[in-house]
Amino acid sequence: MKKTLLCLMLSIAGGPFLFSQIYVEGVKITPNNTGQYVELDPQFRADGRCTFRVDYGQSEPKEDYITDENGKHYDFRSLVDGLNFFYTEGWEVSQIAVLESGRRYLLKRRY
Repeated sequence: MKKTLLCLMLSIAGGPFLFSQIYVEGVKITPNNTGQYVELDPQFRADGRCTFRVDYGQSEPKEDYITDENGKHYDFRSLVDGLNFFYTEGWEVSQIAVLESGRRYLLKRRY
């Protein structure tokens, strides 16, 4: 019983630290540098995997992709895998724009 209670307490206390962080070209995305919205432009590979170009309101937008903290580009298994990743990080799809070049997703911060 004590082991179960201890494991439960540790998992609750460590819960916020279990999530990975979102980085764009090595820059950690926080409420201080993004505001409430980001725009995702999915880029698909021939094998079905995708990555996202991200516009978070940076001063000089360029082809900024999701990366790890070292700047290595991060690929997702599918579009849904990527959107689920953003959802677990506190973002939800607010609007989908259908353009000639494809779809763009406007995400809003949930908390």
